[in-house]
Amino acid sequence: WGRQWVGMDEALYRREPVFRSVLARCDRLLLGERGVSLLDVMFGRGGTDGLLDEPAWTQPAIYALECALTALWESAGLRPSVVVGHSLGE
Repeated sequence: WGRQWVGMDEALYRREPVFRSVLARCDRLLLGERGVSLLDVMFGRGGTDGLLDEPAWTQPAIYALECALTALWESAGLRPSVVVGHSLGE
């Protein structure tokens, strides 16, 4: 098990338009490639149970979250000098 979990940051997704916009963009890109919604995998919808634990989904989910969080911080006027990711997001 990694640091991912079904439903991670779903509250931010629902509440923060900037965060939602970045995740939606990532979702569109992967949906076109894989035919499965990244958001469904991340939030446990549409029969995607267990997919988030597969590296093929874990890595893009974590990377998308990192991008969305960075955009959210920037929208609040916080511009980090450095952003450190996890695994693929490093």
